[in-house]
Amino acid sequence: MDWGADLSGDFRFSFEYYYDHIMRPFRKYVLEALALIEPLELDIVAPAHGSVLRDHPRRYVERFRELATPYLPKEQGDDKTLLIFYLSSYGNTARMAEAVCAGAEQVTGVRVSLYDLAGGEVEPFMDLIEEADGVALGSPTINGDATKPFWDLLSSLVVIDVQGKLGAAFGSYGWSGEAVEMLENRLRGLKFKVPEPGIRVKLIPTEEELAQCRAFGTRLGRILSGQVESKVIDFEYLV
Repeated sequence: MDWGADLSGDFRFSFEYYYDHIMRPFRKYVLEALALIEPLELDIVAPAHGSVLRDHPRRYVERFRELATPYLPKEQGDDKTLLIFYLSSYGNTARMAEAVCAGAEQVTGVRVSLYDLAGGEVEPFMDLIEEADGVALGSPTINGDATKPFWDLLSSLVVIDVQGKLGAAFGSYGWSGEAVEMLENRLRGLKFKVPEPGIRVKLIPTEEELAQCRAFGTRLGRILSGQVESKVIDFEYLV
């Protein structure tokens, strides 16, 4: 059975590309619409724009259901999920990330996962972030900027719904240390809430600075779990 329309031929790529890049941020509403459509007897799908589907139209509805269903359904219970991503040139930001992770893991009701972006692939993380409650990004500053994998990761998030999720940033630096503020600003632009000022460490973190990273992770965990309220107000959320 071909995946085609009357005159369009096989257009699976376009069908799924449209969902991924246009409809995915509105997955909640897609699922609500499908709940209304699925009980109907379908003879034809005639969209306002796009191909008219006469050949097995229910197949397309079923595929939309598959695309809109979370790949990683939330586990039972009320645990919140914090994902920590890092990239480290000399191991300094990695040590910070491990400390942030250790601090967050101390908070009851918060599940923490730590990921190294050294491989450069960011697409596999999109589904994780879509289902998570918060992310913390750890990047060194190189040539006055955050590292490229983080910009790739953040640019990939425009097609998923991240509004209101917790965001945070941290990192080591040798000269000027702009990466943390840059990442925070991009997170805010994507509608993450950034409740805690990020942590910057010059060169190799001391034991005292690692303790600050652990405390940072604990604060993020407590905010996620509702044990404390954010003290930082983003005025865009008051509109």
